[in-house]
Amino acid sequence: MSSSWSTPLRSEESDLFAHLRHRIVLSIGASAAWVSATLLYLAFWAPHFSLLQSIVVVVVSLVILSAVLLAGWIAYGLRFLGRWPD
Repeated sequence: MSSSWSTPLRSEESDLFAHLRHRIVLSIGASAAWVSATLLYLAFWAPHFSLLQSIVVVVVSLVILSAVLLAGWIAYGLRFLGRWPD
């Protein structure tokens, strides 16, 4: 009896989806961590700052999160640049 049905074949397409899955999970995790950190900031440290200062801190942290996630997704997209014909 052959056990080839139980061992998945590694192909370029399956690697593409494995990397994509990891990027999606990391993006969701980073976003959840950002929301958690923002809620903790607003609950414990924000009362010492004015409303404008708190808004600036949240917006700057969102810009930093967006830049990091965007850089990761751009690097992922550039990896596959030119693989598919127009």
